[in-house]
Amino acid sequence: MAAPKDYYKILEVGENADQETIKKSYRRLARKYHPDVSGKSGEDKFKEINEAYEVLSDPKKRREYDQMRVGYAHRQARSQGPGYQRVTFDDGFDGWGSIFEDLFSQVKTDPGFATTRTRTQQVPEETVTLTLEQVARGETIQLTVSEPQVCPVCRGMNANCSRCGGLGQVMEPKKFSVTIPPGVENGSTLRVGNHARLRVEVATHPRFVRQGNNLVGRLMVPVPLAAAGGEVPVKPLIGDVVMVKIPPHTNQGKIMRLRGWGLAQRGTNIKGDLLLEVTLRFPEPFTAEDDQLYQKLRENHKEVGGEIHAP
Repeated sequence: MAAPKDYYKILEVGENADQETIKKSYRRLARKYHPDVSGKSGEDKFKEINEAYEVLSDPKKRREYDQMRVGYAHRQARSQGPGYQRVTFDDGFDGWGSIFEDLFSQVKTDPGFATTRTRTQQVPEETVTLTLEQVARGETIQLTVSEPQVCPVCRGMNANCSRCGGLGQVMEPKKFSVTIPPGVENGSTLRVGNHARLRVEVATHPRFVRQGNNLVGRLMVPVPLAAAGGEVPVKPLIGDVVMVKIPPHTNQGKIMRLRGWGLAQRGTNIKGDLLLEVTLRFPEPFTAEDDQLYQKLRENHKEVGGEIHAP
């Protein structure tokens, strides 16, 4: 296992330094390497300084850390074999590795541990529900998202700050204009600003079902029109009504394909198709004259029917 970090060296203090000395050194280094002062180049150093201070400023954590370092040195000496100075200190920590893990697990979850938590906190996620029409057109929406900002009170340098609770950051609302690209998929995630995500949910549509970039629906066609052929008015997802030609002798289940009337493939100008499955419908009301005409039609055609097909 790698040697533990030397927190005393990081804070530029001796191993016997008292708490006041540690605090003064921490504040001096934190001001020097704070990202607002040193820029991005000092970010890692600032994290390291906070990590060291969170351990050495807590007597219990410092005691465990010191014991861990002694245990590590003890085992390193044992592993060197003959010819090396042996450490005779009996630390009694055969499970020093678990102490190391417990210590740093505690540091990462301690509310006072500013830098580790603020750099790894979960990215906020918002959810927006869109209609299929909005997906087809693309949409620009206004969204308010909470983003982490440097604490305005302590500027990220006070582990006991009442404003941020020692996190060094606070969540502040920020407004964004978010462009939803045409053809966005259900469940996809879009980036919002630098610190948030937008999860897209697409609402169920009463007329169409999405299949990839295609739209699928059922087209009601009167039986007489399906038999003789003609045109039916169709309202697509967006746009004006169009007339769709129905060929003579169109059967139930026939697929009418309207090319390019589907959804855009995200990031392109390529569009899917509108697939309409013909569903035959008898005219209403059904009159006595209609009965006579269909009876005549039945007499003219001796087809019995009755075949079974898999759905």
